[in-house]
Amino acid sequence: MDLNAQARAARGHFDRGQFEQAVALYRSLCAEAHVVDAAYDEWLRGLAQALGRLRRDREAAFVLVYLGQLDRAMDLLAADDLCSAQVLQQQGRFEEAAARYLEQGHPVLAAIAFEQGKHDAEARSAWEQACRDPRLQGAAYEQALVRFDLGQCCLRLSDEEGHGHLVTAQRLLEEVADSFETGGLRERAFDCYQILLELGRRSGAFENLAEGYINCIRILKEDNLKYYVLQYYEDFLREALGRQEYHAAASLYREAAEYCLRANLIYDRHYLQAAANTWLLAAEKNQREEGPPEMSENAYLASVDCLNSLEDYARVGEVYQRLALLDLSESKRKRFGAIAERYRGAPGGGGQAPPFPEYLRQAHAYPEIWYMDLVEWEHDGDVTGVCLSVMVDRNYPDVVRRRALQVLLDQADVGRSGDPGVLARVAEGLGDLQVYVVLRPRERLFQADDVRVRRGVMRALRCLFFKRTFGLLGAGLRESDETIRSAALEALGRLHFNHAFDPLVRIYRELEEPRVKAIALESIGRIPSLEAGDFLIEVLRYEGEALRALAKRLLIEFDNRDIIPILRQHYHMESGPRRADLEEVLRQAGGLGG
Repeated sequence: MDLNAQARAARGHFDRGQFEQAVALYRSLCAEAHVVDAAYDEWLRGLAQALGRLRRDREAAFVLVYLGQLDRAMDLLAADDLCSAQVLQQQGRFEEAAARYLEQGHPVLAAIAFEQGKHDAEARSAWEQACRDPRLQGAAYEQALVRFDLGQCCLRLSDEEGHGHLVTAQRLLEEVADSFETGGLRERAFDCYQILLELGRRSGAFENLAEGYINCIRILKEDNLKYYVLQYYEDFLREALGRQEYHAAASLYREAAEYCLRANLIYDRHYLQAAANTWLLAAEKNQREEGPPEMSENAYLASVDCLNSLEDYARVGEVYQRLALLDLSESKRKRFGAIAERYRGAPGGGGQAPPFPEYLRQAHAYPEIWYMDLVEWEHDGDVTGVCLSVMVDRNYPDVVRRRALQVLLDQADVGRSGDPGVLARVAEGLGDLQVYVVLRPRERLFQADDVRVRRGVMRALRCLFFKRTFGLLGAGLRESDETIRSAALEALGRLHFNHAFDPLVRIYRELEEPRVKAIALESIGRIPSLEAGDFLIEVLRYEGEALRALAKRLLIEFDNRDIIPILRQHYHMESGPRRADLEEVLRQAGGLGG
């Protein structure tokens, strides 16, 4: 039956009073999440009507929320339903929403709603209540976030107590970041550094800002996220220049240039030119402030070093002329003057190089994790609360919001029937959303006793391209049930993206089962980074025959030609039995010559 015929049949069931049949057909239609808006919304209106006739008011309210009919939805939701607070918040009725959140024991959600309504005094009270929450005991990261938010709220109220909360937040974040990195959880450490960065930005403390940016850039480099690296460099440079921290900015420009060279990006000359210019600004600032002339000398010489790399010899001569005018020893001034004279008439550097373009910037590079992670913590994996928050957020594509609605309706089915088979469908449906916020609900569902539910969790992981996914995946790979392990292995074979390299290597090294190692290695081989290529070479040289054969094939097919010089280097150094393997890889990859 085609979709139009199915829609007519659903309407026919409704007109004949066969509401259960109508709901079933409309639910089937609404699972087609890519249909154009007009038809889809018409099906949803029919579904809402049929659900209303069956007195399934809560489900009807979910449909109405998606359609934007919030007043009608509120009429169907009970006052003690957390969803009613979320709908009130969506309507802009922030005080009412916050009051309901507090009644239901959700001070973090209440504080955020109060802040959205510009009620900072009430928000402060809610944040203080969150600070006293016994669930925060032992949760240092969440404690830090609450202290950060409370501190910011106090400062908006001109209460100096806020500084103390922020100092506590900073201490906790630094400790937790170290702990995360020691445990191999760089992505969690990155979150800590992002908040330290924000702390520095809001307080004006350049030390905090620098600590946050430098560590974020370091982790982004390790994950090979090139354009995020440059965006963070650009933003840090803007902050440094705005504060006239010219020494720091010039050093950063030079560092960015070197990174571009290593990463085969075309912006190295732009950053070198900017470094040269910024060293001049540093020297001029030091002279205006009557600082030691040696500091200006060092800055000018650093500028010369950059200009020499650019082969901009005309400007090299100009800088030496400036050096000859500094209040230095007579011998130095004479030497600098003589060098400047040698560069008279020298050629320039060939014009301005292309900068990092605006269109490569990522729109969501700085999420408000000081709110987002606390909301996740307070929802604590509640499927309904998380999916409703996705459904009402129009920043998500319509197809994601529609899938969130499907999960909400499936979850309502679970509440009515208690059927673990339906809960397994919820687990899989969460994966179809392909958004980060569903990870905590999935982690909670994986604690279910029913094998079908845990298997559904594993099946959905194949759609969730986040480093955090691998924590759950590792648990699935260690399950005793073969069907759960098989679903986990399928997900393992699909999760190959740039910053999956580290967790894939961890799985490869920690799990001894041959098929796990083989599938993990296959996924590593599909990541076109030099780190992945190096790892394949290591496997080729030192592992057993089956894994060596797989690594050889993956190297031949490897989608990054920059691995060829590295392979060639290993080939020339290798004197053992693996030399023939490396030779075959190079021959088939077309890299044996040269």
